[in-house]
Amino acid sequence: MSVINRLRFVFAAILLLLTAAWLLSLPEGALTSGFWRLRSSLIYYSGILAIGCMSVAVILAARPAQIERLLGGLDKFYRLHKWLGIAGTLFAVLHWLFENGPRWAVRQGWLTRPARPSSAPSAAPVGFDPFRDWRDIAGDLGEWAFYLLLVLVVVALWKRFPYRWFLPAHRLLSALYLVLVFHSVILMDRSYWSAPLGPIMILLMAAGSVAAAISLLHRIGKSRRAVGAIETLRYHDDNAVLDVGIRLSTAWPGHQAGQFAFIDFGGGEGAHPFTMTSAWRRDGRLSFSIKGLGDYTRVLPQQLFPGQTVVVEGPYGRFDFQGERRRQIWIGGGMGISPFIAGLQGLAERQFDADVDLIYTTRAPAAAFIDNIRMLAGKAGVRFHLLVEQQDGRLDLARLEQMIPDWKAAAIWFAGPPAFGDALRTAMTARGFPPDHFHQEMFNLR
Repeated sequence: MSVINRLRFVFAAILLLLTAAWLLSLPEGALTSGFWRLRSSLIYYSGILAIGCMSVAVILAARPAQIERLLGGLDKFYRLHKWLGIAGTLFAVLHWLFENGPRWAVRQGWLTRPARPSSAPSAAPVGFDPFRDWRDIAGDLGEWAFYLLLVLVVVALWKRFPYRWFLPAHRLLSALYLVLVFHSVILMDRSYWSAPLGPIMILLMAAGSVAAAISLLHRIGKSRRAVGAIETLRYHDDNAVLDVGIRLSTAWPGHQAGQFAFIDFGGGEGAHPFTMTSAWRRDGRLSFSIKGLGDYTRVLPQQLFPGQTVVVEGPYGRFDFQGERRRQIWIGGGMGISPFIAGLQGLAERQFDADVDLIYTTRAPAAAFIDNIRMLAGKAGVRFHLLVEQQDGRLDLARLEQMIPDWKAAAIWFAGPPAFGDALRTAMTARGFPPDHFHQEMFNLR
């Protein structure tokens, strides 16, 4: 099963599990006793799906490295995190509509609410009961949290929003999640807690609350952080790439070629993810090649200096060239070449074994940068193919087949623009290529 299909399976399994548990927990006649009883059931169902998806999304946002292998790496389960966040928001919108739509229709005279049955006067409630006394508070807080949630999700998906403001805004989502947990616990029908749905919701909301607290306390990835200083800097004017060499002064668990880490250079910007371009030699040194693409990375050459203190968190990712096929084709588009630079070093130092063709396709060829890749490929025994798009055109399957006729016998490792990789994967699988042998780095954490 390909990684994308695995993510889709997990996403669907979460929704199916919540749906099945809800159906098994429904009281008799909940779906067949008229519109208003059905509406009440759908309010709970949409709310359960919303808080369930949000719970898993918050858990994944805490970067639990223990499940990286299951989901194919942090870059992969961040895509699942994004899907769940969007789905949770859409289910929250449905929840709001099921709650408020019929009320609006009653005010317009389109629906008639059934009269409540009369009952004998009951004694005044005695003692404190949060499920009774906090219902109005939980309802009001949930509604305002929903409105703010819509704003913050739009901000999170809007890539033009500056990254330095994205992180605080995303952290605020953790606080909103805790408000929505309170809303859900107080307002969910009590009968659900003793039904099959109850333990599932308790587990999800408890784990999500712990993850949200970790985020709010700035402790995500704390156990995986190392401190170091910038040792070397080299800027390539031709392609606006900054090579950064870091020497760590605290413990680092080691990494495999192709993995990435979060780096905090200071200045209040927060940590950004970058792929390591160095193999691990147990000397405390890490290298990164950073392309000046956004507001932050474009100014790094003017801001960084040797000796500057940095914090590195990681390693993360499963883009590590491990698999059943020794024969491999590596395709790096633009700065997607970064993991392959580390891979070349790993091959040269016999950290793993593979028979490799490396294709580097670029729009901004930099002679010194390419010469270094060519030198590393020679040391590693890798066949290096350079495509400059302005003169050679874009790489497609027909071109790849001309260059490497035995491509079907190889495992494909791709890093670069997502649309480029998706087009190659689609063309290859249409020709019968096994999708689980196409490995694509999804290095897009927003």
